[in-house]
This record gives sequence, C-alpha cells and structure tokens, in this order.
Amino acid sequence: MHYNMELDFSPKNNLMFDRLKKHHIGIIVEKKEIPGIEKIIGKQFHLDTIQGTRVLFIKDISNNFFIEYIVKEGRAKNLSIGYSHTCYEVEDYEKFLKIEKFIIKDKNGYAITKLEKSNSKECNLIKFYFVKNLGLIEINLLKK
Repeated sequence: MHYNMELDFSPKNNLMFDRLKKHHIGIIVEKKEIPGIEKIIGKQFHLDTIQGTRVLFIKDISNNFFIEYIVKEGRAKNLSIGYSHTCYEVEDYEKFLKIEKFIIKDKNGYAITKLEKSNSKECNLIKFYFVKNLGLIEINLLKK
C-alpha cells in the first residue's frame, strides 16, 4: 500500500507520522546530570521559559535530527526519566491544520498545549499532543 504524506491520515496505524520529518527526540534527565552532560557535550543548558525547564539541543548528524535533553522540572516535572517524545517538523500552517484535524477532530488524540513560540533557537512555533498508539508528540511549525 502506498501512503501519501499530504493526504493519507489513516487513523488505523498513524503511519503518516513516519512520513513526517523528525526534528528532534526529547530525553528527560535529572537535575544532577546537568554538569556531566554539559561537560561531555561542551555546551550549556538554557532556560526554556515557555516549558519552565532547562533544555539542551545537540545535532545527531547520523540521523539528521536533534536530541533535546530536558531537565525534569517545570512542565516536565511529572515525566519519566528517559525518552519523552518525538518532535515532527511541519513546513507550513496548511499541513499543520491537517495534522491537527487528524489528531483532534478525528479523535486520534488530544492537544496538551496551545500553539506557542518556542524560545529555543532550534524550534519555532510548537504544540504538544497525546496521540493514540504513539504517546506524546510535538509539532514544530516552521512558518505560519
């Protein structure tokens, strides 16, 4: 079966998310891990005031997406240590609205946050969702 990212938003298995470009994966870390991570990576965490937590992005060149380290505080305080979410990159508002329809109107999940400006230079406008069979995801809208 052929899937077209533009049109196929089949609720049966969420395969359309596999067709979207991954922007980053989010990893929750404990506060005590900050110094070690900063030393290994050679970069410092910065405060994401929208999320109320410190974050650090690094580029995974082998997979061509970022890894986001998120300190377990603020919005992330109740999340488990380890893998948290996958963020998908969406080029324009029209595609964003198709994804939003698939998740919310087609009852495949629900929104956790509103669309908001990220204060991390690696992201633009972001929104978090819970999607059936996938869990927590983030959409990074490049331009509105």
